Amino acid sequence: MGLEPAERILHAAGEVGPLAQAYIEEAVSRRETGLPLAYALERAEFGGLVFVVSPAVLIPRPETEFLVQRGEEYLRELKRRRPVLLDLGCGSGCVGLTLAKRFPQLQVVLTDVSEPALHVAGENAKRLGVADRCSFVAGDWFAAVKRRERFDAILCNPPYVTRRDDPQLAEDVKKHEPSLALFLDQDPTEFFFRLARKAVSHLVSGGLFAVEVGYDTAWPARCGFEKVNALTRGHEVHDFAGIERVIWGIRR
Repeated sequence: MGLEPAERILHAAGEVGPLAQAYIEEAVSRRETGLPLAYALERAEFGGLVFVVSPAVLIPRPETEFLVQRGEEYLRELKRRRPVLLDLGCGSGCVGLTLAKRFPQLQVVLTDVSEPALHVAGENAKRLGVADRCSFVAGDWFAAVKRRERFDAILCNPPYVTRRDDPQLAEDVKKHEPSLALFLDQDPTEFFFRLARKAVSHLVSGGLFAVEVGYDTAWPARCGFEKVNALTRGHEVHDFAGIERVIWGIRR
């Protein structure tokens, strides 16, 4: 309805305008088809911010805030005046853009193999007022990054669901969210090993590489990280349910 929470209270007995009524009816109709609520409303909240979303990107989830939290802790300890962050496989941009909003000096490079996803991330950067400190590059993982490019931190929320019939996945997630961003169709240990090995070649000394993982990919991710000698693996980050959510390491 275009009203802030306080305005909704003040105008609780007010009339709903025709534009708002039409929007509500359309959103309800879309939701009735099984479309996730965030897609029906074309927005989702994350980290205290509102992001535009579409079926081209995953809906931002609370679990990913643990990845942002690890990045925030690292950046607060960093002494560099203009740090540079890589949001690898950015989707909606919720990871990199949330940190750009919290750190006014932060420069962010956001990459994704999906052009429609990059478009959504670009729209979010404009809405949040951080577009002047962001750049967007299309490409498959580190293929989107220049060979000599270096970052203070690389954060990544990769696809990590290993089974398409995973009972923990809701039907509307499997049906409507982009499978390219959900499902890991290769050996998890090898995938995380290759990702970490490539990451260290794009990190400054002391740089952070952190990835979000699922309940059945934390162990493969740890194994993959441990095979990269240039990466000192840190302690895992657990969510409120005790599930490992973030595996991270520091470039030697």
